[in-house]
Amino acid sequence: MPKSRSVLLLLLLTILLSPVALSQAGVSVNAPVGHRSYGALDKLISMGLVQGAMLTTKPITRLEMARLIKEARDKFEGLQDGTHFEGQAIATAVLQRLEAEFGPEIAYYEGDLGPPTYLKPIEDTYVTIYHASEDFSFENDKGRKYSDGLSIKAGLSSHGVFSRHFAFYLNPEYRYSSNEFEGDRNRLALQEGYAKVECYNIEVEAGRDSLWWGPGRHGSLILTDNAKPFDLIKISNPKPVVLPWIFKYLGLFKFVGFWTKLEGHRYISEPEFMGMRLDIKPFPFLNLGASRTILLGGKGPRTPKGVTDLSLNDWAKILSGRNISGALDTDQIGGFDVLLHFESMDRFYNIIRTLDIWGELYGEDEAANLPSHNGYVVGLRLGDLFLNGKTNLIMEHADNVIGGLPNLWYSHHVYCDGYTYYGRIMGHEMGTDARETFISLEHYLTPSVVLQLAYDNQKRKAQSDIPETRDRYDAGVSWWKMCIRDSI
Repeated sequence: MPKSRSVLLLLLLTILLSPVALSQAGVSVNAPVGHRSYGALDKLISMGLVQGAMLTTKPITRLEMARLIKEARDKFEGLQDGTHFEGQAIATAVLQRLEAEFGPEIAYYEGDLGPPTYLKPIEDTYVTIYHASEDFSFENDKGRKYSDGLSIKAGLSSHGVFSRHFAFYLNPEYRYSSNEFEGDRNRLALQEGYAKVECYNIEVEAGRDSLWWGPGRHGSLILTDNAKPFDLIKISNPKPVVLPWIFKYLGLFKFVGFWTKLEGHRYISEPEFMGMRLDIKPFPFLNLGASRTILLGGKGPRTPKGVTDLSLNDWAKILSGRNISGALDTDQIGGFDVLLHFESMDRFYNIIRTLDIWGELYGEDEAANLPSHNGYVVGLRLGDLFLNGKTNLIMEHADNVIGGLPNLWYSHHVYCDGYTYYGRIMGHEMGTDARETFISLEHYLTPSVVLQLAYDNQKRKAQSDIPETRDRYDAGVSWWKMCIRDSI
């Protein structure tokens, strides 16, 4: 067995067998990918109030969100004791909103375990109404479609916990469309919903959920919520831990793995799709991640082997990094990503408080156990620009153009529908053979009114005779109702 695989096997055994590494945390449903709480928490990170976040793997649980909110509040209160903090009103407002939403989970971390069993029948509610002259969809919107004419989507979420070890989450959604559905204008669908069980910080989830892997802000190469949520089985450690023995030098550690089947209306029906991701944080300023996804199996003549058909020797060949045809043919994407978060930048440049730099390097093939035919994402965020707590600036560039090999990314010679789920790319929404530059500005007009401006330039089919170019400008204003609490 190669040395790298021996180390990985030893690491996995340490995780599964060591009670020291796994602390009992209690079960909690997820803060869904795209939930408003991620943006609010990111605002606190940009102000230098959170160091322990590992947000390159989403979703995280409500309990993990509460841990980070408590960290931000404790640091903010410490700053208030001794120094003037620019942006104090904004930080206070953001913390108040998050504490109001995650109050029971924060109390759990403060020793108030609360009832072991509870039910929240109605939590988040929403309504969206669009009228358009043609069919359209938004990127990173969980595969939703909007048709020519009137489209209405309305939903709510509900969740419950039983005996602190079992939980469920439901997000039913009503959909009205003038032209999307055949024979009927009304549909009721389960947008997301799952059950999970947790024991000693090992969590198993079964149901429908979205995933986002990587630090990319507008898109990530391997997994995003651009496609519909998966009907999956997922295993993870929801709370980062420090492993024992020599692995303690890895710092905070998280892992997640999943398995699902894709839709039946494909060239190869119902192929299996699985993935694994590891995150480590050896220093407060450094988050490292590694991910791999595999598309395999399916129904029909001459389809490659599925998960249950593979022997240990077959798995060794598939994971070896060699290109294999025939019964062991798979479509794989794998690689690495990094996020650097620097605080107290105002000591060196009296214009920003924090600086985030990130990058992703993922390949459609492998050579010598390393990704090849690579795509990449690079970006930076200037946090608390002008040091008044109001402004963040994000710049990001993505590229998966492989010179001389057009349309290589997200395509495969056996799985001819490519890296898609119900017709939508499961990774970066720009698609194959594409480049994108994205710039976003967030500015707090008041502690409860936020202005967002964005510019997105895409060049698709870059190596074709007629490439597609898109320039888009977006503007939006968000208003938050203030929740006044005595805890700050």
